Amino acid sequence: MRTLIVYESVCGSTKRYAEQIAKAVNGETLPLKKFKGKIVKDYDCIVFGGWVRNGEIVGLNKFLDSWYLMEGKDVMVYSCGMSIATKEARDNMININLLYDYHLRYYMLRGDFEYAKLSWKYKLIMDMAMKRVAADPNSTPEQLSMMNLKNHPIFYYDQTGVDRIVSVINKISLERLS
Repeated sequence: MRTLIVYESVCGSTKRYAEQIAKAVNGETLPLKKFKGKIVKDYDCIVFGGWVRNGEIVGLNKFLDSWYLMEGKDVMVYSCGMSIATKEARDNMININLLYDYHLRYYMLRGDFEYAKLSWKYKLIMDMAMKRVAADPNSTPEQLSMMNLKNHPIFYYDQTGVDRIVSVINKISLERLS
């Protein structure tokens, strides 16, 4: 079974996950900026990974613009962000990103956050958000902890999540053989 993992990454976690999944299933990776919908005809399983910004899986809409070409394919999506994958958080991501419309498998993975790796645009947004939080006397402890992100990167790798995705791809591959 030919597997393609398309990804959109900002701090590197989503790309790292894509590469690990591809390595485990002998698949191929492709950054979203190089993705052309017609390429999906050459694959049986297509996985999209995107990072999370304000609950939105970045790049997902561009990927799903080619949904009509994915008929008969096994399609999965994973998001990479700072939220812990609780049932409530997962359901929220599914609703915000309208994933229920596509009937595909969705996985929520945790990832890194490194302020230094952000583009100037995202650094500006973060700086503005930090100033608002610092100035707000009603900021919660969780909001105030955001202030530490600028100088203290967070590194997280979800091997269990990768293993779950790989396991499903392998199961699909076996089913296609029988």
